[in-house]
Amino acid sequence: MNLFRRTQKQDPRAVVIGLDGTPFTLATRLMDEGRMPHLRALVERGTMTQMESVIPTVSSVAWASIVTGCNPGKHNIFGFIDRVPLTYEMFIPSSKNMLARTWIELLSTMGKRVFSMGVPTTYPPKAVNGILISGFLAPDLQKATYPLQVARELEEMGYKIDIDAWQAREDKDLFLDEIFESLERRLEVMFKYLAQENWDLFVAHIMDTDRLHHFLWGEMEDEDPAYLPWFYRFYERIDRALGELAGRLGDDTMLMILSDHGFCRLKKDVHLNFWLRQGGYLQFANRSPKQLRDLAPGTRCYSLLPGRFYICLQGRERNGCVSPGAEYEALRREIADGLMNMRDPDTGEQVIRRVVMREEVYAGDAFEVSPDFVAVPMEGFDLKGGFEKEILTETSPVTGTHTVDNAMFYMNRKLSDTEGMQVVDVMPTLLDGLGVKIPDWVDGRSRMGKV
Repeated sequence: MNLFRRTQKQDPRAVVIGLDGTPFTLATRLMDEGRMPHLRALVERGTMTQMESVIPTVSSVAWASIVTGCNPGKHNIFGFIDRVPLTYEMFIPSSKNMLARTWIELLSTMGKRVFSMGVPTTYPPKAVNGILISGFLAPDLQKATYPLQVARELEEMGYKIDIDAWQAREDKDLFLDEIFESLERRLEVMFKYLAQENWDLFVAHIMDTDRLHHFLWGEMEDEDPAYLPWFYRFYERIDRALGELAGRLGDDTMLMILSDHGFCRLKKDVHLNFWLRQGGYLQFANRSPKQLRDLAPGTRCYSLLPGRFYICLQGRERNGCVSPGAEYEALRREIADGLMNMRDPDTGEQVIRRVVMREEVYAGDAFEVSPDFVAVPMEGFDLKGGFEKEILTETSPVTGTHTVDNAMFYMNRKLSDTEGMQVVDVMPTLLDGLGVKIPDWVDGRSRMGKV
Protein backbone atom coordinates (compact mmCIF):
# COMPACT_ATOMS: atom_id res chain seq x y z
CA MET A 1 0.00 0.00 0.00
CA ASN A 2 1.37 3.43 -0.97
CA LEU A 3 1.27 5.69 2.08
CA PHE A 4 1.92 8.82 0.02
CA ARG A 5 -0.30 10.51 -2.53
CA ARG A 6 1.44 12.19 -5.48
CA THR A 7 0.60 15.87 -5.89
CA GLN A 8 0.01 17.85 -9.06
CA LYS A 9 3.13 18.36 -11.15
CA GLN A 10 2.53 22.10 -11.42
CA ASP A 11 2.89 22.63 -7.66
CA PRO A 12 5.74 24.96 -6.57
CA ARG A 13 9.12 23.28 -6.12
CA ALA A 14 12.17 24.11 -4.00
CA VAL A 15 15.86 23.21 -3.74
CA VAL A 16 17.80 23.68 -0.50
CA ILE A 17 21.61 23.49 -0.51
CA GLY A 18 23.33 23.28 2.88
CA LEU A 19 26.94 24.46 3.05
CA ASP A 20 27.67 23.38 6.60
CA GLY A 21 29.46 26.01 8.64
CA THR A 22 29.97 28.51 5.79
CA PRO A 23 29.97 32.00 7.33
CA PHE A 24 28.09 34.86 5.67
CA THR A 25 31.21 37.03 5.88
CA LEU A 26 33.40 34.40 4.19
CA ALA A 27 30.95 33.91 1.32
CA THR A 28 30.68 37.69 0.93
CA ARG A 29 34.47 38.09 0.83
CA LEU A 30 34.91 35.30 -1.70
CA MET A 31 32.29 36.92 -3.91
CA ASP A 32 33.96 40.33 -3.58
CA GLU A 33 37.32 38.77 -4.54
CA GLY A 34 35.81 37.21 -7.65
CA ARG A 35 36.22 33.64 -6.38
CA MET A 36 32.50 32.85 -6.36
CA PRO A 37 31.05 34.59 -9.45
CA HIS A 38 28.09 32.23 -9.78
CA LEU A 39 26.97 32.89 -6.22
CA ARG A 40 27.45 36.61 -6.87
CA ALA A 41 25.15 36.40 -9.89
CA LEU A 42 22.55 34.60 -7.80
CA VAL A 43 22.74 37.18 -5.01
CA GLU A 44 22.20 40.01 -7.47
CA ARG A 45 18.85 38.45 -8.40
CA GLY A 46 17.85 37.38 -4.88
CA THR A 47 18.53 38.02 -1.19
CA MET A 48 21.45 37.03 1.02
CA THR A 49 21.62 37.74 4.75
CA GLN A 50 23.21 36.69 8.01
CA MET A 51 21.47 34.28 10.37
CA GLU A 52 21.92 33.43 14.02
CA SER A 53 22.31 29.76 14.94
CA VAL A 54 21.10 27.89 18.02
CA ILE A 55 22.56 27.23 21.47
CA PRO A 56 24.55 25.02 21.74
CA THR A 57 26.04 25.60 18.31
CA VAL A 58 26.74 22.20 16.77
CA SER A 59 25.49 20.85 13.46
CA SER A 60 23.15 18.20 14.86
CA VAL A 61 21.29 20.77 16.97
CA ALA A 62 21.32 23.51 14.34
CA TRP A 63 20.07 21.32 11.51
CA ALA A 64 17.37 19.84 13.73
CA SER A 65 16.18 23.42 14.25
CA ILE A 66 16.43 24.20 10.54
CA VAL A 67 14.38 21.24 9.34
CA THR A 68 11.71 21.51 12.06
CA GLY A 69 11.53 25.28 12.60
CA CYS A 70 11.67 24.56 16.33
CA ASN A 71 13.89 25.27 19.30
CA PRO A 72 15.68 22.27 20.91
CA GLY A 73 13.10 22.24 23.69
CA LYS A 74 10.63 20.99 21.10
CA HIS A 75 12.75 18.85 18.78
CA ASN A 76 14.79 17.23 21.62
CA ILE A 77 18.28 17.35 20.04
CA PHE A 78 20.71 19.13 22.38
CA GLY A 79 24.12 17.86 21.21
CA PHE A 80 26.10 15.04 19.60
CA ILE A 81 25.83 13.03 22.82
CA ASP A 82 23.25 13.00 25.59
CA ARG A 83 22.46 11.19 28.80
CA VAL A 84 19.65 9.36 30.60
CA PRO A 85 19.60 11.25 33.92
CA LEU A 86 18.76 8.44 36.34
CA THR A 87 21.11 5.87 34.80
CA TYR A 88 23.80 8.10 33.25
CA GLU A 89 23.64 5.94 30.15
CA MET A 90 25.20 7.88 27.25
CA PHE A 91 23.76 7.82 23.74
CA ILE A 92 24.01 9.56 20.38
CA PRO A 93 20.73 11.37 19.62
CA SER A 94 19.24 10.30 16.30
CA SER A 95 16.08 10.67 14.27
CA LYS A 96 14.45 8.29 16.77
CA ASN A 97 14.83 10.99 19.43
CA MET A 98 13.46 13.81 17.27
CA LEU A 99 10.11 14.92 18.69
CA ALA A 100 9.18 17.56 16.09
CA ARG A 101 8.24 16.79 12.50
CA THR A 102 10.76 17.69 9.80
CA TRP A 103 10.01 19.40 6.49
CA ILE A 104 10.64 16.07 4.72
CA GLU A 105 8.09 14.24 6.87
CA LEU A 106 5.51 17.02 6.64
CA LEU A 107 5.67 17.35 2.85
CA SER A 108 5.77 13.57 2.37
CA THR A 109 2.49 13.17 4.20
CA MET A 110 1.02 15.84 1.91
CA GLY A 111 1.93 13.70 -1.10
CA LYS A 112 4.88 15.79 -2.19
CA ARG A 113 7.92 13.99 -3.58
CA VAL A 114 11.11 14.64 -1.60
CA PHE A 115 14.85 14.03 -1.84
CA SER A 116 17.18 14.62 1.12
CA MET A 117 20.93 13.93 1.15
CA GLY A 118 23.35 14.21 4.05
CA VAL A 119 21.34 16.29 6.53
CA PRO A 120 22.48 15.64 10.14
CA THR A 121 20.10 13.86 12.54
CA THR A 122 18.31 11.93 9.77
CA TYR A 123 19.71 8.54 10.83
CA PRO A 124 18.14 6.06 10.94
CA PRO A 125 16.27 7.04 7.76
CA LYS A 126 12.51 7.18 8.01
CA ALA A 127 10.12 6.19 5.23
CA VAL A 128 9.47 9.18 2.98
CA ASN A 129 7.74 9.83 -0.32
CA GLY A 130 11.00 9.78 -2.22
CA ILE A 131 14.63 9.25 -1.19
CA LEU A 132 16.44 9.95 2.07
CA ILE A 133 20.22 9.58 2.50
CA SER A 134 21.24 10.00 6.14
CA GLY A 135 23.93 12.37 7.35
CA PHE A 136 27.33 11.97 8.95
CA LEU A 137 26.31 10.09 12.11
CA ALA A 138 25.11 7.09 10.11
CA PRO A 139 27.48 4.14 10.72
CA ASP A 140 27.55 2.90 7.10
CA LEU A 141 25.77 3.30 3.78
CA GLN A 142 23.88 0.00 4.07
CA LYS A 143 21.91 1.45 6.98
CA ALA A 144 21.76 5.03 5.77
CA THR A 145 19.19 5.12 2.96
CA TYR A 146 15.51 4.89 2.26
CA PRO A 147 14.74 2.97 0.20
CA LEU A 148 17.45 0.39 0.90
CA GLN A 149 18.50 -0.13 -2.72
CA VAL A 150 19.75 3.46 -2.94
CA ALA A 151 22.77 2.40 -0.85
CA ARG A 152 23.97 0.15 -3.68
CA GLU A 153 23.80 2.99 -6.16
CA LEU A 154 25.76 5.25 -3.83
CA GLU A 155 28.45 2.62 -3.25
CA GLU A 156 28.89 2.17 -6.99
CA MET A 157 29.38 5.94 -7.31
CA GLY A 158 31.97 6.04 -4.49
CA TYR A 159 29.78 8.18 -2.23
CA LYS A 160 31.03 8.70 1.35
CA ILE A 161 28.85 9.62 4.28
CA ASP A 162 31.77 11.57 5.78
CA ILE A 163 35.54 11.81 5.62
CA ASP A 164 37.95 10.47 8.24
CA ALA A 165 38.27 13.53 10.45
CA TRP A 166 40.85 11.85 12.71
CA GLN A 167 43.18 11.35 9.74
CA ALA A 168 43.02 15.07 9.11
CA ARG A 169 44.59 15.71 12.50
CA GLU A 170 47.72 13.84 11.43
CA ASP A 171 48.10 14.42 7.69
CA LYS A 172 46.57 17.49 6.05
CA ASP A 173 47.67 16.43 2.57
CA LEU A 174 45.80 13.13 2.79
CA PHE A 175 42.89 15.08 4.24
CA LEU A 176 42.82 17.36 1.18
CA ASP A 177 42.86 14.38 -1.18
CA GLU A 178 39.94 12.84 0.65
CA ILE A 179 37.85 15.95 1.04
CA PHE A 180 38.09 16.95 -2.64
CA GLU A 181 37.19 13.40 -3.66
CA SER A 182 34.31 13.36 -1.18
CA LEU A 183 32.97 16.64 -2.55
CA GLU A 184 33.12 15.41 -6.15
CA ARG A 185 31.22 12.24 -5.34
CA ARG A 186 28.65 14.20 -3.34
CA LEU A 187 28.08 16.60 -6.22
CA GLU A 188 27.85 13.71 -8.66
CA VAL A 189 25.13 12.09 -6.55
CA MET A 190 23.35 15.42 -6.14
CA PHE A 191 23.12 16.08 -9.88
CA LYS A 192 22.18 12.46 -10.65
CA TYR A 193 19.10 12.54 -8.44
CA LEU A 194 18.28 16.13 -9.31
CA ALA A 195 17.82 14.98 -12.91
CA GLN A 196 16.42 11.54 -12.18
CA GLU A 197 13.82 12.23 -9.49
CA ASN A 198 10.50 13.99 -9.99
CA TRP A 199 10.89 15.95 -6.74
CA ASP A 200 8.94 18.76 -5.12
CA LEU A 201 11.58 19.41 -2.43
CA PHE A 202 15.25 18.62 -3.07
CA VAL A 203 17.70 19.00 -0.16
CA ALA A 204 21.46 18.44 -0.48
CA HIS A 205 23.71 18.99 2.53
CA ILE A 206 27.49 19.33 2.11
CA MET A 207 29.37 18.51 5.31
CA ASP A 208 32.75 18.93 3.64
CA THR A 209 32.74 22.72 4.10
CA ASP A 210 32.60 22.26 7.87
CA ARG A 211 35.46 19.76 7.71
CA LEU A 212 37.55 22.10 5.57
CA HIS A 213 37.09 24.90 8.11
CA HIS A 214 37.96 22.81 11.14
CA PHE A 215 41.31 21.81 9.69
CA LEU A 216 42.32 24.70 7.43
CA TRP A 217 40.69 27.83 8.84
CA GLY A 218 43.82 28.96 10.63
CA GLU A 219 45.93 28.30 7.54
CA MET A 220 43.46 30.32 5.48
CA GLU A 221 43.61 33.28 7.85
CA ASP A 222 47.42 33.08 7.96
CA GLU A 223 47.54 32.90 4.14
CA ASP A 224 49.64 29.76 4.38
CA PRO A 225 51.14 29.30 0.87
CA ALA A 226 50.83 25.52 1.09
CA TYR A 227 47.13 25.40 1.98
CA LEU A 228 45.48 28.73 1.13
CA PRO A 229 45.22 27.89 -2.61
CA TRP A 230 43.47 24.62 -1.77
CA PHE A 231 40.99 26.41 0.48
CA TYR A 232 40.11 28.75 -2.38
CA ARG A 233 39.94 25.93 -4.92
CA PHE A 234 37.45 24.12 -2.74
CA TYR A 235 35.07 27.08 -2.72
CA GLU A 236 35.64 27.74 -6.40
CA ARG A 237 34.50 24.16 -7.06
CA ILE A 238 31.41 24.69 -4.94
CA ASP A 239 30.70 27.92 -6.82
CA ARG A 240 30.84 26.15 -10.19
CA ALA A 241 28.42 23.56 -8.85
CA LEU A 242 26.05 26.31 -7.71
CA GLY A 243 26.22 27.86 -11.15
CA GLU A 244 25.44 24.54 -12.81
CA LEU A 245 22.59 23.95 -10.39
CA ALA A 246 21.04 27.36 -11.02
CA GLY A 247 21.28 26.79 -14.77
CA ARG A 248 19.35 23.54 -14.47
CA LEU A 249 16.60 24.96 -12.27
CA GLY A 250 15.35 28.14 -13.85
CA ASP A 251 13.80 31.05 -11.99
CA ASP A 252 10.48 29.35 -11.30
CA THR A 253 12.04 26.93 -8.77
CA MET A 254 12.71 28.35 -5.33
CA LEU A 255 16.40 28.03 -4.39
CA MET A 256 17.84 28.37 -0.88
CA ILE A 257 21.56 28.17 -0.02
CA LEU A 258 22.33 28.26 3.67
CA SER A 259 24.63 27.32 6.52
CA ASP A 260 23.87 26.29 10.07
CA HIS A 261 26.48 28.34 11.95
CA GLY A 262 29.51 30.54 11.45
CA PHE A 263 33.22 29.81 11.86
CA CYS A 264 36.33 31.43 13.30
CA ARG A 265 39.92 30.58 14.22
CA LEU A 266 40.27 28.17 17.13
CA LYS A 267 42.45 29.55 19.90
CA LYS A 268 42.02 26.96 22.65
CA ASP A 269 40.01 23.95 23.72
CA VAL A 270 38.46 24.54 27.15
CA HIS A 271 37.92 21.58 29.49
CA LEU A 272 34.92 22.53 31.57
CA ASN A 273 34.78 19.44 33.76
CA PHE A 274 38.35 20.14 34.90
CA TRP A 275 37.18 23.63 35.89
CA LEU A 276 34.19 22.16 37.76
CA ARG A 277 36.45 19.71 39.55
CA GLN A 278 38.88 22.46 40.56
CA GLY A 279 35.94 24.44 41.94
CA GLY A 280 34.70 21.52 44.03
CA TYR A 281 31.52 21.01 42.03
CA LEU A 282 32.48 17.65 40.50
CA GLN A 283 34.12 14.54 41.95
CA PHE A 284 35.15 11.21 40.43
CA ALA A 285 34.84 7.72 41.84
CA ASN A 286 38.08 6.51 40.21
CA ARG A 287 41.38 7.88 38.92
CA SER A 288 40.70 7.40 35.22
CA PRO A 289 37.22 8.82 34.61
CA LYS A 290 35.80 8.44 31.11
CA GLN A 291 32.03 8.62 31.42
CA LEU A 292 29.20 9.92 33.58
CA ARG A 293 29.04 6.64 35.50
CA ASP A 294 32.46 7.55 36.93
CA LEU A 295 31.05 10.56 38.80
CA ALA A 296 31.15 10.18 42.56
CA PRO A 297 28.22 10.81 44.92
CA GLY A 298 28.45 14.39 46.07
CA THR A 299 28.96 15.78 42.57
CA ARG A 300 26.78 18.87 42.19
CA CYS A 301 27.31 19.71 38.52
CA TYR A 302 28.83 18.27 35.35
CA SER A 303 29.18 19.41 31.75
CA LEU A 304 28.55 17.81 28.36
CA LEU A 305 29.80 18.98 24.97
CA PRO A 306 29.63 21.85 24.08
CA GLY A 307 29.07 24.04 27.12
CA ARG A 308 25.97 22.27 28.49
CA PHE A 309 25.75 22.17 32.28
CA TYR A 310 23.59 19.84 34.36
CA ILE A 311 22.91 20.28 38.08
CA CYS A 312 22.79 16.99 40.01
CA LEU A 313 19.21 17.57 41.07
CA GLN A 314 17.56 15.31 43.64
CA GLY A 315 15.01 12.99 42.05
CA ARG A 316 16.27 13.66 38.54
CA GLU A 317 19.96 12.80 38.35
CA ARG A 318 21.72 9.69 39.52
CA ASN A 319 22.95 10.36 43.07
CA GLY A 320 21.36 13.80 42.85
CA CYS A 321 22.25 15.86 45.93
CA VAL A 322 21.03 19.39 45.07
CA SER A 323 17.57 20.31 46.35
CA PRO A 324 15.08 21.84 43.90
CA GLY A 325 14.19 25.45 44.45
CA ALA A 326 16.46 27.91 46.23
CA GLU A 327 19.54 25.66 46.42
CA TYR A 328 19.26 24.78 42.72
CA GLU A 329 18.86 28.42 41.66
CA ALA A 330 21.70 29.62 43.86
CA LEU A 331 24.06 26.96 42.50
CA ARG A 332 23.17 27.80 38.90
CA ARG A 333 23.92 31.46 39.52
CA GLU A 334 27.14 30.71 41.43
CA ILE A 335 28.55 28.54 38.63
CA ALA A 336 27.39 30.97 35.94
CA ASP A 337 29.14 33.85 37.71
CA GLY A 338 32.28 31.76 38.00
CA LEU A 339 32.20 30.95 34.28
CA MET A 340 31.94 34.62 33.38
CA ASN A 341 35.11 35.23 35.42
CA MET A 342 37.03 32.38 33.75
CA ARG A 343 40.24 33.48 32.03
CA ASP A 344 42.67 31.63 29.78
CA PRO A 345 45.62 31.03 32.15
CA ASP A 346 48.12 31.61 29.32
CA THR A 347 46.75 34.88 27.92
CA GLY A 348 44.31 36.25 30.50
CA GLU A 349 41.57 36.39 27.87
CA GLN A 350 37.94 36.06 28.87
CA VAL A 351 36.69 32.62 27.83
CA ILE A 352 32.89 32.80 28.23
CA ARG A 353 30.80 35.43 26.44
CA ARG A 354 27.52 34.70 28.24
CA VAL A 355 25.65 32.04 30.16
CA VAL A 356 22.02 31.35 29.27
CA MET A 357 19.57 29.61 31.57
CA ARG A 358 17.44 26.84 30.11
CA GLU A 359 14.21 28.82 30.39
CA GLU A 360 15.70 31.63 28.27
CA VAL A 361 16.23 29.47 25.17
CA TYR A 362 14.16 26.29 25.48
CA ALA A 363 10.43 25.60 25.60
CA GLY A 364 8.43 22.52 24.68
CA ASP A 365 7.91 18.87 25.51
CA ALA A 366 11.68 18.22 25.79
CA PHE A 367 12.27 21.08 28.24
CA GLU A 368 12.72 18.78 31.24
CA VAL A 369 15.69 16.96 29.64
CA SER A 370 17.37 20.15 28.48
CA PRO A 371 20.61 21.37 30.11
CA ASP A 372 20.09 23.56 33.17
CA PHE A 373 22.21 26.28 31.56
CA VAL A 374 24.57 26.67 28.62
CA ALA A 375 27.82 28.63 28.31
CA VAL A 376 28.41 30.49 25.05
CA PRO A 377 32.16 30.97 24.45
CA MET A 378 34.02 34.01 23.26
CA GLU A 379 35.10 33.59 19.65
CA GLY A 380 37.97 31.15 19.32
CA PHE A 381 37.26 28.97 22.35
CA ASP A 382 35.81 25.46 21.95
CA LEU A 383 34.05 24.14 25.06
CA LYS A 384 34.79 20.46 25.72
CA GLY A 385 32.94 17.94 27.88
CA GLY A 386 35.42 15.13 28.46
CA PHE A 387 36.41 13.94 31.93
CA GLU A 388 40.01 12.88 31.52
CA LYS A 389 41.83 16.21 31.10
CA GLU A 390 44.04 17.71 33.82
CA ILE A 391 44.28 21.17 32.26
CA LEU A 392 41.85 24.04 31.67
CA THR A 393 42.89 25.16 28.18
CA GLU A 394 45.12 23.73 25.47
CA THR A 395 45.81 24.14 21.77
CA SER A 396 44.57 21.63 19.21
CA PRO A 397 45.49 20.32 15.74
CA VAL A 398 42.08 21.69 14.74
CA THR A 399 42.37 25.33 13.64
CA GLY A 400 38.73 26.38 13.23
CA THR A 401 35.64 26.33 15.46
CA HIS A 402 31.96 27.28 15.37
CA THR A 403 30.30 30.62 16.10
CA VAL A 404 26.65 31.14 17.01
CA ASP A 405 26.37 34.13 14.71
CA ASN A 406 27.37 34.64 11.06
CA ALA A 407 25.46 31.76 9.47
CA MET A 408 24.34 32.56 5.91
CA PHE A 409 21.00 32.42 4.12
CA TYR A 410 20.36 32.98 0.42
CA MET A 411 17.08 32.80 -1.48
CA ASN A 412 16.43 33.52 -5.14
CA ARG A 413 13.63 35.88 -4.20
CA LYS A 414 13.75 39.52 -3.17
CA LEU A 415 12.97 39.57 0.54
CA SER A 416 12.52 42.66 2.69
CA ASP A 417 12.08 41.00 6.09
CA THR A 418 15.52 39.60 6.96
CA GLU A 419 16.52 41.59 10.06
CA GLY A 420 17.51 39.29 12.92
CA MET A 421 16.91 36.10 10.96
CA GLN A 422 17.47 32.85 12.83
CA VAL A 423 17.89 29.27 11.65
CA VAL A 424 14.40 28.37 12.92
CA ASP A 425 13.02 30.78 10.30
CA VAL A 426 14.23 28.67 7.37
CA MET A 427 11.53 25.99 7.54
CA PRO A 428 8.52 28.36 7.73
CA THR A 429 10.04 30.48 4.95
CA LEU A 430 10.34 27.37 2.81
CA LEU A 431 6.77 26.28 3.50
CA ASP A 432 5.48 29.77 2.79
CA GLY A 433 7.31 29.81 -0.53
CA LEU A 434 5.76 26.46 -1.43
CA GLY A 435 2.30 27.69 -0.54
CA VAL A 436 2.02 25.28 2.40
CA LYS A 437 0.32 26.34 5.63
CA ILE A 438 2.88 26.79 8.42
CA PRO A 439 2.00 24.55 11.40
CA ASP A 440 1.22 26.39 14.62
CA TRP A 441 3.91 24.42 16.50
CA VAL A 442 6.71 26.05 14.50
CA ASP A 443 8.77 28.58 16.50
CA GLY A 444 10.29 30.42 13.54
CA ARG A 445 8.50 32.74 11.16
CA SER A 446 8.45 33.15 7.41
CA ARG A 447 10.70 35.85 5.97
CA MET A 448 8.67 36.03 2.74
CA GLY A 449 7.53 39.52 3.67
CA LYS A 450 6.23 41.79 0.94
CA VAL A 451 8.82 43.98 -0.77
